[in-house]
Amino acid sequence: MKKLWRCHVCNDIHFGNKPPEVCPTCGAKHAFVPSDLNEAMEIIGKDQQPIDTPAAMISAWKEFAEQSPTVRLTDRQDEIDLLSGGVIDNLSSKGQRYCPCRITTGDRIKDLSLICPCNFTRQQTYKEQGDCWCSLFIKRDKQ
Repeated sequence: MKKLWRCHVCNDIHFGNKPPEVCPTCGAKHAFVPSDLNEAMEIIGKDQQPIDTPAAMISAWKEFAEQSPTVRLTDRQDEIDLLSGGVIDNLSSKGQRYCPCRITTGDRIKDLSLICPCNFTRQQTYKEQGDCWCSLFIKRDKQ
């Protein structure tokens, strides 16, 4: 069963069946302790701006791609605009920012892996072609 975990060194929050052995934020080993939603929200901050508009979604994607050493955002602004609208439509109709190119099952736990950006690096399309399912994210070394 998945739980919330908090790194006692840097307060990184992790959600999973077990905590990571090494904190991805600070590098501390075996530093995660069980947490709860109230503690996690206090750490994350209740004043975070929601990602509930296409512009906010695009901003989040840009931030994700800028910090990633392996992927970049597509250069095609028309695709970015179209996909951001699809993600926000899914937020309105399905309650989460699901990738508009993936089919949800209706099982909230199974569908968590489809929240955009989804876990596209594990998909065959990404491994073979260097693009995520909808070509929003592309391997940095791909021309």
